[in-house]
Amino acid sequence: MVPLAWALRANGHDVRVATSGAALAVAGGLPVVDFGPADPGSAEAMPELEPAHRRMVWSRLHTVEEGWPVLGYVASTFVDPMVRAAREFRPDLIVHSQLQGAGLVTAALLGVPAVEHGFGLLRTGRFYDELARLIPATLERLGLTAEHLAAVPRAVVDIAPPSMVPAQEGAWLLRHIPHNGGGVVPADLRRRPEGRARVAVTLGSMGLIGPDVDAEAFLGRFLPLLADLSRRSDAEFVLIGIDPRHIDPDSLPSGLTYLREWVPLRELLDGCTAILHQGGAGTMLNALDAGLPQLTVPAVAPNFIHSVLMQDRGLGRWVTPDELDVEAVERLLSDDRARAAAAEVRAEIAGMPTPLSLVERVEALAR
Repeated sequence: MVPLAWALRANGHDVRVATSGAALAVAGGLPVVDFGPADPGSAEAMPELEPAHRRMVWSRLHTVEEGWPVLGYVASTFVDPMVRAAREFRPDLIVHSQLQGAGLVTAALLGVPAVEHGFGLLRTGRFYDELARLIPATLERLGLTAEHLAAVPRAVVDIAPPSMVPAQEGAWLLRHIPHNGGGVVPADLRRRPEGRARVAVTLGSMGLIGPDVDAEAFLGRFLPLLADLSRRSDAEFVLIGIDPRHIDPDSLPSGLTYLREWVPLRELLDGCTAILHQGGAGTMLNALDAGLPQLTVPAVAPNFIHSVLMQDRGLGRWVTPDELDVEAVERLLSDDRARAAAAEVRAEIAGMPTPLSLVERVEALAR
C-alpha cells in the first residue's frame, strides 16, 4: 500500500498510515500512528487468536471464504483503535487492506468512502457484503447496521496479475510496486553470477514455517541439504530473514551466504536466478516482479492459496516441509518452463497501471 500513499502525497494530499507491529517500519518514509498496545515493543500485527481461529490460520484453505470467521474476529479487534486514529486525523477517505474489515466499518462510522487495497493474489469474494453478519455485536455497539456498511462509497484496487487470478469486475487494476524498506545490497550480490545459479532463501519477515515444525530442527536438516546441493551443482544460496537464533551464521558451509542485516528483497532478487520461500504475499509479488521461478513451503492459510495459484500458472511448485529435499530444489534450478512463465508474468506486471494513474480516481471518490 505504500506506493499508493506516496503517489497521493506527491500530488499534495495529506496521508497518515495507521498500523501496528512490524508494519511500523513504514515510518521511515510516511507519517504513521501506532494503534497497537501501549508498549510499541509488544505490538503485534494480529491479535491473540482463539484455538478454532488458530487452526484456520494454520490450515490449508482453498479460498478466503473459509477463513471469514478469523477475518471477522480481526475486524472486531482492531476497529476501536482504528476509529480513534481516524477520528484524530479526520480523513476524507480510508484506504484499507483487503483482509481488514475494520477499515470499512471505520469509513461507515465517519461517513467517508473506502478503498479496499488488494493483498497478494487473494480474493475476498462476498466478505464485505457478509461482514455485518460476521460481527453483529460490534456493529450494534457502534450504532451501525448492515445498511450503513452497504451505503459506503467503495472502490477496489486489484494488484494481482490477471493471468494468475481473473480481474475483479469493476476493480481498479494496479501494478505492484515493491516496497521493502531501505538497506544496502552487498556489491557481490547485485548481479547474477556467471555460469552458476544463485537462489534466494527466505521464510519472510515473520519467519513462518508451521505451528508443529521445530524451526531449529527444520533448518538443521535443510541447510546441510543446500550445502550438499551447492557442492554438486555449483549453485549458491543466499539466506535472508532467517532468525540467527536457529542457526550459527559463523559456521555455515561454503555455498551458503547468510545476510545478517536487513536487505531490500526486490533489489537482491535482481542478482538471483530463483527463490525458495514461504509463499507470503510480499515475497511472492517481489519474485513475480523479478521474473523468477519459485519453490514455496507454505505454512499459513493465505500462503497455501498463493502457492497453488503460483503452481497453476506454471511458475514453479509448492511442497510441504517434509517434501523439501534435494530433488525439489534441483527441479527449481532446472525448470525452464517455469522460468519462461515467470518472464511472461513479469512483463504482464510491468504493463499494469502505476499508482500515479489512480490518484485522480481516488480524488474523485473522495469528493
